[in-house]
Amino acid sequence: MKQEKALMRGPNDPGLQNPTRRTLLLGSAGAMAAVSVLGFTPLAKADEPKSLPDYAAWKERNALIVHSTNTMETQRGAIGNGVITASDRLFVRNNLPAPPASVTDNPDVWEVQIEGVKNPRTLTVGDLKQMGVTTVASVLQCSGNGRAFFPHGASGTQWSVGAAGCIMWTGVPLKDVVEALGGPVDGARYITSTGGETLPDGLDPKTIIVERSVPTRAMETALLAWEMNDEPLTHTHGGPLRMVVPGYYGVNNVKYVKNVGFTENQTDAKIQASGYRVRDVGVKGARISHPCGK
Repeated sequence: MKQEKALMRGPNDPGLQNPTRRTLLLGSAGAMAAVSVLGFTPLAKADEPKSLPDYAAWKERNALIVHSTNTMETQRGAIGNGVITASDRLFVRNNLPAPPASVTDNPDVWEVQIEGVKNPRTLTVGDLKQMGVTTVASVLQCSGNGRAFFPHGASGTQWSVGAAGCIMWTGVPLKDVVEALGGPVDGARYITSTGGETLPDGLDPKTIIVERSVPTRAMETALLAWEMNDEPLTHTHGGPLRMVVPGYYGVNNVKYVKNVGFTENQTDAKIQASGYRVRDVGVKGARISHPCGK
């Protein structure tokens, strides 16, 4: 399908409504990291590994500051002057066990359930590819970016300036999918996305699951993406499918997305209810950390 490049289009530009257009949305995305769970070493205390972990071994080691095996940021000198961040230099943030890497062997069979619409349905990535396609450039940023410079000594990963990058995402506009399924049900106020990470046994899923809610107005620019920088979306960054929400912190760009629901209320998952809330300095929140963009 032929695509054209158009830089700096606003969210109401007609080009954004055309799934064959390539657009650039300079948004912000990310989420604040705290202490790690599931046995990972607290990030502020981790020794820097001498090599990259297997799941990120394809990255450019010399371009990254490795805070821990699951937390890496881009070196300031490796960011460059171009608009787009190279995939092998993009920051990484992982906490929960990912699905097996084999899920990207045949990405078209990955399924996502769409709920809270008039005609709910489970769709494969292959199905989504038949419903429209667009490419959007959006800034992915952890809200903790720059934390190393905070004067009050904030806890968590001491990001400098490298927990951000501008990425070309290719996928289907969420609004096209929703329209094809009859539109949202009456009373829906939020888009709630759930990740497909493997959850450990014996724990309440709501305390650790990556599940985020954003207002339904985000549907105008949201994307279900299967490519990153014109390559299949890697397992490291949420492949085969992730939610991309330009203008929202990276935690809302849910990896391995398995469920998208249109809901009246926000999810009560801990990551939404208490884990990522803006508080005054000195007021503690939930002691939990989750992906903030990766």
